[in-house]
Amino acid sequence: MNQSVKRIDVKGPHGTWSYEAPSWVDRFPIVMGDTYRHGGVSKAPYESLNLAFHVGDEAQSVRENRAIIVKYLGVEPNRISCGNQVHGLKAVEITEDLVGAGAFGEDTAIDDCDAVFTNLPHVPLFLFTADCVGVGIYDAKHHAIATAHAGWRGAIGRLPVLTIEAMKEAYGTEFKDCYIYLGPSIGPESFEVDVELGKRFELAWRDMTDRDSSDVVNYSADKLDKAYINLWNFIGEDLVVNGVPPENITIGGTDSVTEVDCYSYRREAGRTGRMAVSYTHLTLPTICSV
Repeated sequence: MNQSVKRIDVKGPHGTWSYEAPSWVDRFPIVMGDTYRHGGVSKAPYESLNLAFHVGDEAQSVRENRAIIVKYLGVEPNRISCGNQVHGLKAVEITEDLVGAGAFGEDTAIDDCDAVFTNLPHVPLFLFTADCVGVGIYDAKHHAIATAHAGWRGAIGRLPVLTIEAMKEAYGTEFKDCYIYLGPSIGPESFEVDVELGKRFELAWRDMTDRDSSDVVNYSADKLDKAYINLWNFIGEDLVVNGVPPENITIGGTDSVTEVDCYSYRREAGRTGRMAVSYTHLTLPTICSV
């Protein structure tokens, strides 16, 4: 696993906006990344590039912000596709009849859906985060893409793995052909939880791997009732033991709690906007091999 990412700055109609992307993306005919919070039109406390309708922001501001992103991607706003995230384990394929789900409001998004995947070109898959881990998945052999929402429930419930398994059923995806990106999200020094949850992750880790449990859970000498969880390592290891090559996994390492250019549910006491992990095909190649 690596931290080879780049920050891309884009001049937009309301100033420069930026996103983080894994370096491996340059090898393929796709655009993907995780947006930062500046360069949009939303007002406090959502300033300024909030991309989610469900947080209480003005709907028109969200539509304008999304238009900034899709203009850069070279697609129409009505191609945006996403789910209503509920911290569940449901992965849904975006077929032609679902293209545009959630594009202009949460009322049309796919219900109870925390991961979406597709092999259709020019379909931006939006996934919204403000501390939870946004996981981008690319099957380089079958040219299929996915985004998965992995907070602690999605991580311990193995949603990224379940998503690839759903892609296997739909397209023949194999773990060995996948490239993975974990975007800005709560880091291991910020994700303080109660000891009970820490023990759950420790047990799940021991069932998964022979690596030391300190790679995923640590306990504080000063706060005996608290534990600190490394979601990045947990998700990454779960993918590795299922067959994703470690060198294909990029963990950006940006802690959304401490990085002020990120939205953070925890830092901002729940009243904030959302970044978006976005994936889209530029073209469908006649041959795609790795």
